[in-house]
Amino acid sequence: MQTIPSALDLHGASWRDWITENLERRCAPEELLNRMLKTTWKYEQAILALDEAMALLGMPPTTWRPRVPTIPDEDTIQLGERVIRVLGRFSSPRAALLDGLLSAEECGNLIDYAYSKGLNKSGVVDGATGESIKHHARTSTSVFLTRAETPLIDTIEKRLSELTNWPISHGEGLQVLRYEAGQEYKPHFDWFDPQKPGSANHLKRGGQRVGTTVIYLATPEEGGGTRFPKSGVQVYPRAGGALFFADVDVSGRPDEMSLHSGMPVVKGSKIVATYWQREGPFR
Repeated sequence: MQTIPSALDLHGASWRDWITENLERRCAPEELLNRMLKTTWKYEQAILALDEAMALLGMPPTTWRPRVPTIPDEDTIQLGERVIRVLGRFSSPRAALLDGLLSAEECGNLIDYAYSKGLNKSGVVDGATGESIKHHARTSTSVFLTRAETPLIDTIEKRLSELTNWPISHGEGLQVLRYEAGQEYKPHFDWFDPQKPGSANHLKRGGQRVGTTVIYLATPEEGGGTRFPKSGVQVYPRAGGALFFADVDVSGRPDEMSLHSGMPVVKGSKIVATYWQREGPFR
């Protein structure tokens, strides 16, 4: 049986020695990463090799990378009286399929409150101006809610903060969306492209989006799943369940693998609440 080399040994002994020797000399991992990327190393491989070398040398392997929201590495997570089950995990993008995040009563009450405020045609962020514009790629109706707008919303946000170990202050307000038969949201990123001028104002308000949680409040009879086209992953959470995924990779850069879509609803209605988390306090 052929042995698969570790990340540190991927490009031979000379690279292994170079990485470990420079780390022992206390060279910054970021500097080593930049050098590695200019040669034969791919980004994720270089990250893994540096982490592996730091672990071998007794150095904390993740302290050099930005912290990001994460779901605990457990099958069952208890937050107060609520028990949340992790039904599946994916590595690319980093994602977790959750069940039982909200109760049926919480789902119903949030839907009723969103409807009482009124739902309007959803928009997308214009890359040039940063403004929200109507676009054929997104055909749902939606409403934005402010942080802690009601006691229920405050409870949900605190639960999500505890679940992902990320401050409430770094979260945007929930957005509730309704998709009827034939409606969808075509493949898109939740992160803001730093190369587009319209992203500047969004990034000033809390930095990059680093985590997304899509909470299913009501599921359609058919269709309406969430799909990651680059990896082929497609999920259909139950009402009260959710899909969490990271918008950035392990070093904090926007993750191209987080490209995702809301698949067309075939029959019935889909209602979801989306929760975005930023790298810094959101204003």
